[in-house]
Amino acid sequence: MKRAFLPALFVLLLFGLRAAAQTYTVPVNYKFSSPADYKRYEPQVLETVDWLQNTPWTEEPVKRRLANAFLFKWIQGVPGIVMTIMPELINLTDKNNLLMAAFVGGYSKYAIEHPGYLKEEANNAAVRALIAKYRAEPTRKKDEDIEKLIRLERDGQLGYWVMNDYEKPQQE
Repeated sequence: MKRAFLPALFVLLLFGLRAAAQTYTVPVNYKFSSPADYKRYEPQVLETVDWLQNTPWTEEPVKRRLANAFLFKWIQGVPGIVMTIMPELINLTDKNNLLMAAFVGGYSKYAIEHPGYLKEEANNAAVRALIAKYRAEPTRKKDEDIEKLIRLERDGQLGYWVMNDYEKPQQE
C-alpha cells in the first residue's frame, strides 16, 4: 500500500504544480497613476514573482517578457518601496541576466509581505531568491560569483555578506 501511495502522491504534486504554473495570467492594460493603483496590483505582483521564480526560463518566453515588464514597471514607481541596484548586483547577473528578475521579485515580495521592512532584510530576501532561482534553473550558466554566495549561505555567512559587501557603496 505504501509503495503505491508515494508514487501516486508524487505524480499528483507534480501535476498540481504544473497546473498552478499554467493558471498565471500576466496583467494587461495596467495603469499606475496613483498610490492606490500600486496597492491594488500587489496580489498580481506576488503572483508574477512566484510565476517567474517557479517557471524555467525556456518555458513561455513571451509570457516571461511581459511578466518582467509588469514587475519592473511596478517596482519603478511604487511609493514606499525603494530598491537600490548596487554595482554588485550587476556582477551577480552578468552571466545570467534573467536573475535580475529573481532579485527584483524577491525584494518586491519581501517588501509587500513585510510592511515597514528594513532595506537590509529585503536585500537579504532578494539575494536568497536570486540564489534559489540560480539553483533551480536548468539552463543557467555557471557563475563563480553566485557559487561563492551559495557557499556563504551554506556556512551561515550570507547575511553578513549582504550587509557588508552587497550594500557597500562603490568607491570613487
